[in-house]
Amino acid sequence: MHSAINRLLRRAVVISALMVSVSAFANSDPTAPLGFTPATPSTTKKAPRLPRLQAILCDGQSQCAAILNGLSRKQGQHINGFVVSKIDDSHVELQRGGKRWTLTVFNSQLVQ
Repeated sequence: MHSAINRLLRRAVVISALMVSVSAFANSDPTAPLGFTPATPSTTKKAPRLPRLQAILCDGQSQCAAILNGLSRKQGQHINGFVVSKIDDSHVELQRGGKRWTLTVFNSQLVQ
């Protein structure tokens, strides 16, 4: 009877050890190269994309509006978190967080 209890205890220990090793093995990728650590997800915010300048419309008084992402914007207005800081007949300046971007018109899409 004593040997039956010892065998039962040994089996319980072996099964417990196997369960622990299997759960540890399940937490890693067996196909990954040795020493490989998976990348952690990035927590940095992606900056909004610059709006696309489609056209600049100017009247005879040198008042200009820009078509950005299909929307008409004048100086001082906002689009996608950017402020339209300047518009002239050839380019638009945007500002965000102390930085400036200059968008230019391509293919002579200037309308006067």
